[in-house]
Amino acid sequence: MQFTHQERGKYLLVQVSGRLDASWAEHFSATFREYIRQGHHHLVLEAAGMSYLSSAGIRALVQVTKSVLALKGSLQIFQANSFVEQTLTMTGFESWLIRDLPGDMPPAGDSTAPGEEDAFRTHRLEEAAGLKLSLPATWRPWQGTGKEPGVRLRFGNQDFALGIGAPNQPGEDARRQWGEFLAIGGQLVYQPPREGEHPDFLLAEKDFIPEMQCIQALQCSGGMTHLLRFAPRGYKSHFGMGELAEKVLLETGSDRAALVVLAEIDGLVGASLVRSPGLLEHDRVIPFPEVKEWLSYCGERVHPGQLALVFGLAARQSNGRKSSWLAASSFYQGLHLHLHAAVFPYQPLEAGIIQLQDITKKLFNGPPPMSLLHLVEDDRPVAGLGESSFLRGACWCAAIQNDQEDMPWE
Repeated sequence: MQFTHQERGKYLLVQVSGRLDASWAEHFSATFREYIRQGHHHLVLEAAGMSYLSSAGIRALVQVTKSVLALKGSLQIFQANSFVEQTLTMTGFESWLIRDLPGDMPPAGDSTAPGEEDAFRTHRLEEAAGLKLSLPATWRPWQGTGKEPGVRLRFGNQDFALGIGAPNQPGEDARRQWGEFLAIGGQLVYQPPREGEHPDFLLAEKDFIPEMQCIQALQCSGGMTHLLRFAPRGYKSHFGMGELAEKVLLETGSDRAALVVLAEIDGLVGASLVRSPGLLEHDRVIPFPEVKEWLSYCGERVHPGQLALVFGLAARQSNGRKSSWLAASSFYQGLHLHLHAAVFPYQPLEAGIIQLQDITKKLFNGPPPMSLLHLVEDDRPVAGLGESSFLRGACWCAAIQNDQEDMPWE
């Protein structure tokens, strides 16, 4: 079986030749899964060259149809020969058949080749929305915590947060359990501070709101004003985390903004706690190599092909001041970032405008998170891993509405 394809507006026109039977059904399904993964959700199958269609082939077509319908897409079959048309009609799938190409499909060669400028699509959401930033828990590495119980925080539907804490009940000793967390719209991921342990998660349900005992928390409340959709175009094959942050600041017209990214991973660069900061009795500088007993750094770019849910803050340098909350980027002059990323098994995203709260609820009701990382940059000569990067996805963002004096600059 052979495939050729061409992009025609929102459609992908796929010419198929050969037999779609048990021998080729899995290859057919895998090929169309890759089309869908690349962001093509409206598929037109030109079947003039399809010489045979069996029940196994129909099952493959059903699987593709279910996948695109879940993404509000479509599958249509054009120019089927009499045998294929009769088979589909007799088995109840004649609704797939079309006599003419869709009226809104551009003619072949009518559009110019996509360039890098087409890689982003910006959608304005709520004009009146915006975010307020607070820092309710302010532990800094590597301060001693003594018997500090932490600050108990709740994370509801309008909250976006990251930091270090533990989902313990009042009265329990949280000091041995403090690890990184990420909270978005009532959904919370927590990474226990132990090597190789899977993250836990808490979901807002009815009257239940996730809570954490926190020693560090950066929290934003409110709504997002912009949605950026990004995908490879022309020579543009991937998107660096800093590049997305720069785009967020440009689109929001602000020098400080919060962002949520949900995207297919090209490669993540990050670290996570493997020992709770609650075990620190006093302030100290932890030297290398002892720091490896407290932090685990990825030795390579990790989780390619999976799905990342990222929350964080991006800001421009303010009057030369530094911040213990925001790390200066090594690759983007004047840019400062603090970002946490939860990793989930891959699933395709709908095209166009998608609602953040709806998509995160759907995400957390699927397979559980695989990992949680504090994203970092690695600018070591030769051996450096660079920055985290993504292939395609969505980025919600909004300017921070606090006065400049309220920002976490020192």
